[in-house]
Amino acid sequence: ALFHTDAVQAFGKIPLDVEELGVDLLSVSAHKLDGPKGIGALYIRKNVQPETLISGGGHEFGLRAGTENIVGIAGFGKAVDLVPGFLAEMKRIEPLRDRLEKGIRKSVKDSKLNGHRTLRLPNTLNVILPGFRGESVVLAMERRGVYFSSGSACSAGSSKPSHALLAMGLSEEDAHCSLRFSLGLDNSGEDIDLTIAHLENTITHSRNTVHFVPCR
Repeated sequence: ALFHTDAVQAFGKIPLDVEELGVDLLSVSAHKLDGPKGIGALYIRKNVQPETLISGGGHEFGLRAGTENIVGIAGFGKAVDLVPGFLAEMKRIEPLRDRLEKGIRKSVKDSKLNGHRTLRLPNTLNVILPGFRGESVVLAMERRGVYFSSGSACSAGSSKPSHALLAMGLSEEDAHCSLRFSLGLDNSGEDIDLTIAHLENTITHSRNTVHFVPCR
């Protein structure tokens, strides 16, 4: 069986070695490296022959017809040149993530981490705030100038609980009460402290508006 891994979130955050991973295919995207949106790359192990996605032309070694996005490719290439710097910065970002988690645990005593304690990306944090609906917390915090998301990655705009969190064993209520924070290279300790303060204030003074209400 062939093995493909979606490494979009990991690229530029942790070291990637296709030999160590043992994968046959690996996909990445430029926008996670501050590159242009709409361009990505697929690693294909030697002697692996994927089926043609769009036939009719010889582009991409015959795998996909259509004019190539040259500007996007150039932008992606420039972003990849910056990856060593991104990886080095993660050593500064990881303690900030842990500082944010500690502050959240102090504000919400029964908060719980989603995912593994150590085997995770250095810049993201996904937590359950029992009794507080994620979407409502997000909206309340937006008014304070703090932006993050509810559920899991790529689930914006859906009122359903994240299928990824449900697959991890969470109940629908816990999935609805999950928040996802993603730190960038520009974030500082002051940003973390401000986020913690606003979150504590929101939960303390807006309990009636952010309290979990099951979907009807």
